[in-house]
Amino acid sequence: MATNIKAGLYQPPFTEGDENLSYMLVYIDDKVVQFLDEDEKFVCQFSYEELRGIMAIMAAEQEKTHLRIQAQVRKN
Repeated sequence: MATNIKAGLYQPPFTEGDENLSYMLVYIDDKVVQFLDEDEKFVCQFSYEELRGIMAIMAAEQEKTHLRIQAQVRKN
């Protein structure tokens, strides 16, 4: 079952009012996460494998460790 989330993207400085906010529609299903802008136009899409890679890089940066990540593409 897919999930839709309307998420606010806050632009610094954070003390300003709502007029500087933009919103994304985040679509989540069992294969991908998609991001659409306020006009529901496609912005980007990530598979869960791609998101795991991004999270691994973020974790390594937080730990101040450098990783070498290799990716292999398989065609089904």
